[in-house]
Amino acid sequence: MPSFKANDGIELHYSTHGQPSLPPLILLHGFTGTSAVFSRNIPKLSESFFAISPDLRGHGESGKPKAGYHVARLAMDLKNLIDHLELAQGRISAIGTSLGAAILWCYAELYTTKAFKKLIFVDQAPLQNYTSDWGPEHGNRGCNSSEALATIQHTLENDPQAAHLGTITACLGYRAYPQPADPTEGSTEWKHDEAFFLEQALKGDGRWYGKLMADHTALDWRDAIAQSFGPGSGSTTEVLVVASTRSGCFPAAGPLKGVDLVNGGSDDGIAKGVTVEWGGHWCYWEKPDLFNELALKFLQL
Repeated sequence: MPSFKANDGIELHYSTHGQPSLPPLILLHGFTGTSAVFSRNIPKLSESFFAISPDLRGHGESGKPKAGYHVARLAMDLKNLIDHLELAQGRISAIGTSLGAAILWCYAELYTTKAFKKLIFVDQAPLQNYTSDWGPEHGNRGCNSSEALATIQHTLENDPQAAHLGTITACLGYRAYPQPADPTEGSTEWKHDEAFFLEQALKGDGRWYGKLMADHTALDWRDAIAQSFGPGSGSTTEVLVVASTRSGCFPAAGPLKGVDLVNGGSDDGIAKGVTVEWGGHWCYWEKPDLFNELALKFLQL
């Protein structure tokens, strides 16, 4: 797995797949994940794109600093990766899942959208916390207040396995909102998925994860999305928002609000929204063929 040093000296690992002559496609994993979460998507996506999947700092094989637990730092890491690989501005596409979507919003606010041709945001609302104008119909189902955050931070530090098992339950649709034909507890798929995601999550430090979640949870990206992508921004980056009716993290209306923000409330614009029922927060893992088809239909237009 190749690596490079970010501008602050932290070593960041990434993998590449496909021919470098193909258009670049960056895959950004979410909280406690690694680049390996895209292992079911990369074989198909890399037929048409030069797929690049980094391990975010604090995750996977990348450096584990004591500081840097901020979405803005992760956005700077993305900028460092793009510069390191000398990717052509305006030719890049990216898929940001969960936290990965917030990294892309932050990147756009800091560096504009000019680097990107197309972006896919997967099941991430522009605000997790509940506020006077943002409640349970849009915000995070679990981590949505200072009290909930404190509980999650305590568990991440003192019983990380329990914390990660809670994340797995919320993020897999067949656990969050089971249907009759879904895998059941004790089945091969149930046990395999749990072991895989637990192994990836345990590569990071619970205290660091907790600090990152505090930053991620507090940030309100609504105005930033409108300013960076919306009417009057000059942005030509096309956007696809993927939400899930079976996400244990967000009601579908939360992520889909991003479409309204990009389009300025218009029914027509550079953003489109899709609601899926065949997977949860990690729909790209649960039903990779369906997700790949959805992603490629948008990316190859």
